[in-house]
Amino acid sequence: MNKMSKSIFLVKIKDLFIRVAFRILTIPLVPINSYLLRKYGEYDEELSPIFIIGAPRTGSTILYQGLTNQFDVLYFNNLNTKFCNIPLIGFWLSEKFFEGKAHNCFDSKFGNTNGLNSPNESGEYWIRFLPKDRHFIDFSDINSIDVARIRRELTALCNMFGKPLIFKNLNAGQRMRLLHVMFPNARFIFIHRDPFYTAQSILESKRKQGINDNEYWSIKPANYDYLCGLKWYRQIPEQIFYLEKQILEDKSLFHKENFYDISYSSLSSKIIAELGCSLNLREKNSFETLNLKIKEIETLTLEEVDLLKESIGSLNW
Repeated sequence: MNKMSKSIFLVKIKDLFIRVAFRILTIPLVPINSYLLRKYGEYDEELSPIFIIGAPRTGSTILYQGLTNQFDVLYFNNLNTKFCNIPLIGFWLSEKFFEGKAHNCFDSKFGNTNGLNSPNESGEYWIRFLPKDRHFIDFSDINSIDVARIRRELTALCNMFGKPLIFKNLNAGQRMRLLHVMFPNARFIFIHRDPFYTAQSILESKRKQGINDNEYWSIKPANYDYLCGLKWYRQIPEQIFYLEKQILEDKSLFHKENFYDISYSSLSSKIIAELGCSLNLREKNSFETLNLKIKEIETLTLEEVDLLKESIGSLNW
């Protein structure tokens, strides 16, 4: 185990310990959370959740940070995520502590952020209900999932605070069939990036974390098992291709006006403001404006660049 892998392992052990400790300490609050669920859990289409979806390394985190910083919305942060077993209590505490103020956090590392009010990918919430070994959920899988429980919890959050809830959990792009059953009026923001620079960023992310180039990393499309057997220069482009293909196929389940398409290359404070307006979101009274300068450059060796571009060119984007 190299130094980077050991560091990641120790962080995971620490996080596991904290989660278990919180779970034990919050047991007495479960009845209160259950009462709030009964009080606020009636589904209201007007406050259906908003999901940021796409392939990894496409700018989804900075988009998530920009939207949650500028607009008065609900989102999982690094505080309320610790109360995933009693989410209504967790969000209530977060609202009391931070009073809906801007988090002003625009830094992240592989989707992780610092600061209790900073956005969290909410994986701990979804893993309570959904399979741990795969991300794609087909129609045939839905009956085994407690759809009513998830809908009731997320609906109660929106009703309790009178705000829409924004998720950035990229697994959601492979679960749109399930989400359509739960929230037929859900809205989606699909962010995408030039396939080469997305692939390059995925490869560099693996290397920074001490992961072998040929080892699979991050979001798994339906054909994950097939992708695991490919060399990195084919695996990564096809990972991106099939993740996005699934999203484009399943978006037909929803109304056209519920699907928003954003390019990473165009991402700016202006685009975020326009997107918030289109989503009918209310701005916060005070917030820092996102200052984003996008510059795409090739950082791999010439041989690696050629291998990736050849694989990308062979796919029907």
